[in-house]
Amino acid sequence: MSMTEVQLLLDKYKSGRISQEELLRLKEMVAGNDYEPEIKADILSALYNGETPRSGWTTEDGEAVLQQILQTPSTETSGKTRRIVWYAAAATLLGATLLTGALYMNRQQQPVIVAAHKSNPLAPGTNTAVLVLADGSTIPLDSANTGALARQGNSSITNSARGLAYKADGTARDIVYNTVVTPRGGQYQLTLADGTQVWLNAASSIRFPTAFTGKERLVEISGEGYFQVAANAQQPFKVKVKSNPGMEVNVLGTSFNIMAYTDEQAITTTLETGAVQLVHGSNKSVLQPGFGGSLSAGNDAFTIEKADLEQALAWKDGKFRFRNTSIQTIMRQMARWYNIEVAYEGDLSDIRLTGLISRRENAASLLKILSATKLVHFDINDNRVVVTPYNPQQ
Repeated sequence: MSMTEVQLLLDKYKSGRISQEELLRLKEMVAGNDYEPEIKADILSALYNGETPRSGWTTEDGEAVLQQILQTPSTETSGKTRRIVWYAAAATLLGATLLTGALYMNRQQQPVIVAAHKSNPLAPGTNTAVLVLADGSTIPLDSANTGALARQGNSSITNSARGLAYKADGTARDIVYNTVVTPRGGQYQLTLADGTQVWLNAASSIRFPTAFTGKERLVEISGEGYFQVAANAQQPFKVKVKSNPGMEVNVLGTSFNIMAYTDEQAITTTLETGAVQLVHGSNKSVLQPGFGGSLSAGNDAFTIEKADLEQALAWKDGKFRFRNTSIQTIMRQMARWYNIEVAYEGDLSDIRLTGLISRRENAASLLKILSATKLVHFDINDNRVVVTPYNPQQ
């Protein structure tokens, strides 16, 4: 079972939509100690972020979620023993998290952000994210939480309709790092202390300093982000890729997109304007505007080719753009933006589609457009979409 499936089961459990078969699978995972860190982080982050997985829930109710899952009867004594140990550890972690948040961030892992349950499972994503401060405390980011949010050293943090913004007043002394995390079904925009603007796609994160000092400006990204980098030849801008620590993008002043989802076959950087240098170990490649560089898993060298800028940047402009795109790639993008579960049946290896639609439309509208090609068929059940080859008799 993949981690995506685990998160889907947890979301369904907390929203009361889980079937008996799915509940049994979740219970077996807990009893067998599978995915222990992820299960703890998912539930605890919901409590710590002040989210309400089900209407009317309180922190005590959320704590009960842990106990309810962990008290599931087990057919094996060893499973029961592991479950008791697991609950003791989870309870300890919960107390420490709610008091200080220090343990949560000291692990230096991307926080698990639980997407809110939608009344319409196929509704599009929204502008929402979570800001994780250096001390581990979290601040929800959306249109309901605007104005001055915090101050760290000489840097002030504000949130508005244009997104999150950092401003450094004077010379920074103690530099600390913050992280912005978008859930599945969320996106967000932020302005760093140097004026660089960043757009984060769904299921992504960026780690950055509250102010830039020293000889370079360094940030780290996972998922997908579009950058408009403020020019500063004396302080080059560098982007490290979390899923591949050996890769970085070196920038002076330019605009580009980087897509580094772990479920994609390659890390792809697409240059819109300016110039960037792609670095992976001893391999270096310089991109020209309109070109893209891809680094596939297991390879050391980049593949450079002419890019389809409209398709690569469509998400940032609020669109889905597909040109002869595989159905699997299309569905991965939809799964992130609509927070849906996707399954496949039959041979879909040669199906490639073309289309354009606003990301503000619900998933059903996009699926209707794709099915009109009579190449593929979709069965929708709540937030689960099964993809099959088109059959005239369906």
